[in-house]
Amino acid sequence: MDKSKLILKVKSYLNNLPEEIFDKNYLTTASVFLSGSTGWGIKEGFDEIADWDLHIILDNISYEHYKKKYGEHHVIDDQQHQPKVFAQIRSISWLDIRLQNIQNADCTYLWIYNNALLIQDNLHIEEKIDEWNSFFKNNIEEILKYHFVTFAVRRLDAVSAIKRNTVIGTNISKIEMIKEALIIISLLHQSPYPYNKWMEKYVLQLGEDGEKCVELCKRCIFEINFESNARVLKNFLVAEIKKQVGNLPWLDEWWKYNENPPVVYIR
Repeated sequence: MDKSKLILKVKSYLNNLPEEIFDKNYLTTASVFLSGSTGWGIKEGFDEIADWDLHIILDNISYEHYKKKYGEHHVIDDQQHQPKVFAQIRSISWLDIRLQNIQNADCTYLWIYNNALLIQDNLHIEEKIDEWNSFFKNNIEEILKYHFVTFAVRRLDAVSAIKRNTVIGTNISKIEMIKEALIIISLLHQSPYPYNKWMEKYVLQLGEDGEKCVELCKRCIFEINFESNARVLKNFLVAEIKKQVGNLPWLDEWWKYNENPPVVYIR
């Protein structure tokens, strides 16, 4: 679907909701984003019937008024509309808190809003996103260090859990290790990363290194010799980081930088 037509459809939908569902007067000062696979244009979701996942952001004063009128947990959950619609209504402070998570090396919300389709932006949130993107780029080496050290710790945790035959602990550590590997490849492309559901597909789109990383991660999940496959994955990541960022001290002696949990030193 053409994005300009999609924007008009979403605006028309919101402006024609009955007041008991959502008062359109809030839209005059709101920012609205279409998230999810439709907003991002992900192949499987970008069609006429994909659900709409909307974020409606209000200024703090309007949000307090909205809560009094509808209740704090009110959402738009329209199962009858085609496509189905789910809309969260949140305050600008809510968004600020989630974007600030990047200071703890969590870049998920920056990715979400970088890739969402902007419907309208009365709160100038795009300017805020631009500022956080600059922050991300200025601190990407530190964020990368955090995730590599976490990867290395989880790899050893998984190997140790296997030796002790703790099945649940093994699988938790494996998955956390694999998630960190995918995050590292995303960061090497100067990009934040999506939440878990889309991480594999996103990394596959990044090129040969992304495809190789996903392949090695799958080996760690499905093949018997985890310790050997995890070592291959680690060596691959070290080589990619050295190739793109340089031979940083925390690559070969990561344990010196593990503050349990790793700490992010933001500039």
